[in-house]
Amino acid sequence: MPAFSAESVVEALDFSFKPYTDAAGTIREPTDKQIASFLTGVKKVVKESEDKLPHADPADPAAVVEAMADLDPEDVVSLMGKMAALYASLCSGDPSKAQILALPMRVRQQFYNWLQQEVMSPEVGPGAGRARTGSPLRAVAG
Repeated sequence: MPAFSAESVVEALDFSFKPYTDAAGTIREPTDKQIASFLTGVKKVVKESEDKLPHADPADPAAVVEAMADLDPEDVVSLMGKMAALYASLCSGDPSKAQILALPMRVRQQFYNWLQQEVMSPEVGPGAGRARTGSPLRAVAG
């Protein structure tokens, strides 16, 4: 019977912001509540900025960040702060909002994309168990 091992199902959420900051470590697995708060927060940011982000899909935080490219610079700074706070909260504060905002925008967006991919749809890794396959049943003449 195959075994299930929670230690090996997904990889740790290790990050490094070097050379931009000294921030590095392992993000704790977000709880269901943190994920729900994150998604609710993204929807709220989009709702508050609907007139400025008309084509942003609130269900896709990366799309929200991409939509910011067309905004006034002051609006971008405000939205970036809100988004960084949401991601920092999802990460239990490590990395912090300030550490996330210290990243250049392109690097920050890649971090957001990576984290969203890992948390929202992680690929199953080894140790997740495998269905047992036996010999196919043979028809018996009779």
